[in-house]
Amino acid sequence: MAFKRVAVFGATGLEGESLLEALSESDLGIESASVFAVDAEGETAMFKGRPVGVKAPTDADFSAVDLAIFLPEVGSDPSLVDDACDAGIVVLDATDTLAQRDDVQVFCEGEAVVGGKCFAIADAPASHIAALLKQLPPSTVSRVDVSLAQAVSVAGRDGIEALAAETARLLGGQTPDKTVLGQQIAFNVLPQPADRAAAELEHNLSRLLGDGVTISANVMMVPVFYGHTIMLRVGCVSRPDLAELKAGLSADSRFRLFPNDDAEQASPVCLQGSECIDIDQLNYDRREETAFRCTVVGDNLRKGAVFNIIELLKNLIKINI
Repeated sequence: MAFKRVAVFGATGLEGESLLEALSESDLGIESASVFAVDAEGETAMFKGRPVGVKAPTDADFSAVDLAIFLPEVGSDPSLVDDACDAGIVVLDATDTLAQRDDVQVFCEGEAVVGGKCFAIADAPASHIAALLKQLPPSTVSRVDVSLAQAVSVAGRDGIEALAAETARLLGGQTPDKTVLGQQIAFNVLPQPADRAAAELEHNLSRLLGDGVTISANVMMVPVFYGHTIMLRVGCVSRPDLAELKAGLSADSRFRLFPNDDAEQASPVCLQGSECIDIDQLNYDRREETAFRCTVVGDNLRKGAVFNIIELLKNLIKINI
């Protein structure tokens, strides 16, 4: 079926703008979009070249739409996701609310749709790690240790503005103003609480890779506008064939291996104009022959939840859900 009427929650953030643009440019048959955001009532968002008034989430009428999409937003009410599911419409949730339910599928690119109308959308880092590790034979991976360097855009427009303003003031010999990020981010690194970003990453990866894989994650925010860098150590049940893995990655248009003709090393700067997942330093662990290490670099906005949402909608239309 086509989803003619869509409701987007968290529509005024960076991901919301990116999603509305992607939905506008898609051939999914969407005719109208209702947009909602906390503390943004009266503002406008663009859909198909036209301004759409932003409403308060409490004004949502789920009987008037075919599809509800929830994006992360400070101050959002998780119970709205449950209300949308209870209404019997298709619900795509990127807020980690539905991901906590074992009866709801966590979806990322390449996953088969197992049924139902409610889906959790995997975060960008989990999606990129899963895409890489699923190139290995089934039941190969036993443990994944993750060190994630997040860009400030995970904090939305506030994060980007904070980094820009702090950098300008420091380069001008001035002390930065108090930041919404809690501490100065320019020329700094901020460890993130283990019970938030790391917990979400561990949980989503566990759902995507299976309960038999041990996941450990550490997360930090770094002074980069867009693009995350992930350092992985992957333990396997037996020595993996990295030559075969590299050959598979080279043949898959979703990935770029480094070094290559474009650059000697993968980095967020290399992501400009690319929607690939970049893989660098893919080598056996020095101390354990059944483990390997690599660096994964990806776009946290264009190749994250928004991309997964569009892919899932295509699949749902194809199987007529």
